[in-house]
Amino acid sequence: MPRHPLRALPDGYHEVEYLDVTDTSRLVWLNLMAVVPLIVSALIVVAWWLLTTPLRAGRSGFDVPWWLALVGLLALLLVHEALHGAAMLALGHRPTFGAKLSQGLLYALSDGAYYRRDEFLGIALAPLTAISLAGLALMAFVPDSPAFWLGVVVVVNAASAIGDLWMSARALRYPSTVLVRDEPTGVRFFMPSG
Repeated sequence: MPRHPLRALPDGYHEVEYLDVTDTSRLVWLNLMAVVPLIVSALIVVAWWLLTTPLRAGRSGFDVPWWLALVGLLALLLVHEALHGAAMLALGHRPTFGAKLSQGLLYALSDGAYYRRDEFLGIALAPLTAISLAGLALMAFVPDSPAFWLGVVVVVNAASAIGDLWMSARALRYPSTVLVRDEPTGVRFFMPSG
């Protein structure tokens, strides 16, 4: 049975944590930690490349010019945020999009929305999951040059999802009764009193 979207904090809930992703030291830490998903996803992509090489054998294709690859990587940022927004829409909330360019952040959020923990996890991890699965699947069926760039997209997206991974890990520290409010500068966690 679908649950209704929460647009107000229920009675008896109080804030227990605020994660500010715009704090300079935290941004530096997150950027350094992005190496972890970058390495893990690169290893997966290389293994997948080797595994799917026979499927691509003999496929004629085209070389992807560097400028088209760059446009694709920039478009990836927009697709990533659009997938967050699509997950919000699926939960009955209306997404808005913005940027904090001075901190290098793009974001999707739904003003006034409170998400149950598992809903928040679905929103936070939707781009990582969808782009990784689609990119890897397509790699098996396109010629080498586009397959290479799809692999790059998967790796770059995984590294850029470090904030989503970090917030998801923090959300998993709480029971399923936690509510999460997304904001342009971070997220707030709310627990029932008592």
